[in-house]
Amino acid sequence: MNEFQLTLRNITARRGTSISELAKRVGYEPFLFENIVMGKTRQVPVDFFIRIAEGLDLSTVEKDDLVRSWAFGIERWNWSSSIESSPRGPVKRRAG
Repeated sequence: MNEFQLTLRNITARRGTSISELAKRVGYEPFLFENIVMGKTRQVPVDFFIRIAEGLDLSTVEKDDLVRSWAFGIERWNWSSSIESSPRGPVKRRAG
């Protein structure tokens, strides 16, 4: 589960709804909404976050958390694991 999906699930759980109910409430086709939430596509409609925020009546802090998890979540998780697994050694420089 990616960070965006986890953040959205936590918010919907606190609101007593589900992600599929949210998709219907904000007027998105469930298949498109599921692909976006699961991270299968990074192409989102222009008003995606606005519609989610309005559909869930999010506070400013919750909106920021949601957008931050989308913008940095996947890359941050992948980046740290790739850094840890990469071999480190002295830097070799060429003369000249």
